[in-house]
Amino acid sequence: MNENSGTYIIVTWNNEKEIEDCLSTVSRYSPKNSKVIVVDNNSNDRTVQIIKEKFPETELIESKENLGFAAANNLALENVSSEYICYLNPDVILTEDILTPSIEILEDQSEVGLVACRLKNKDGSNQPSCFNFANSWSLPCEILHIGAVMPRSLRKKYFLNYYKTNDDFKPDWVIGAEMVMRTKDARAIGGFSTEYFMYTEDMDLCKKISVILKKQIYFISGVSLIHLGGASEAQNVNYNKQKKLFQNDMIFVRKFYGESEAKRTKQKAMKAYLLRKLLLTAAYWKKDRSIHLSKTEEAYNILKNVEG
Repeated sequence: MNENSGTYIIVTWNNEKEIEDCLSTVSRYSPKNSKVIVVDNNSNDRTVQIIKEKFPETELIESKENLGFAAANNLALENVSSEYICYLNPDVILTEDILTPSIEILEDQSEVGLVACRLKNKDGSNQPSCFNFANSWSLPCEILHIGAVMPRSLRKKYFLNYYKTNDDFKPDWVIGAEMVMRTKDARAIGGFSTEYFMYTEDMDLCKKISVILKKQIYFISGVSLIHLGGASEAQNVNYNKQKKLFQNDMIFVRKFYGESEAKRTKQKAMKAYLLRKLLLTAAYWKKDRSIHLSKTEEAYNILKNVEG
């Protein structure tokens, strides 16, 4: 790996509680001469002050407005001079060098367009980070948790959110908390798509790598980092987030598979929620039954009002 061949791109928005640990560990575990570019989305806390005072070597771009995740990352990409980039969330903590092994894979395997490492919770447990692209098959299966009862061989292909492995493999897409790419590839696909603003940008990026570049996504099982947001995000599925996720799924499906597939995806997802409600009513008797029924009903009503 050449010196100064990697640049970390980090987008912040009110991350005063996370940014110091993130940048400290990036500095500790990064290859020599790697760079860091931070785009701050008009934070109103101490994020910018912390970066300026404690990490003056960081290239800081202060936006006067909240550009959103995608546009802010793209702004940083314009300022990159290195051969490789690492998109990194501000709520991650490095525990080892993630850049070097990722770049080695990109150098050795020309068919790979993006490399991601294993994400872990702070307690050391693994976070699900590899998934299938959203479509009229995967969304209903996810709603009904069908992957939970499928054999491991089928999980690897059709139910990646339930696939557990200690081996490297090539999923459809990975969570965008940490992604390493060739700079030229990121620019060739236009960086992150801006029609989403929040959520789904990572799935879209991976799909563009597949469709435009004809390249694959590579998951490194044996190299990891801590993602603080993973645990809390899993619990924080409020109304607005659920609505935005559904809307973005429909945007994604319509964009890559067409209008008819988007309508089919919504119809099948709604039927899956009705079936889930029926199964919960007829065959689920645990104490949290009423909670699951309420969440299922709410999700169905949200989806019903989303354009499909």
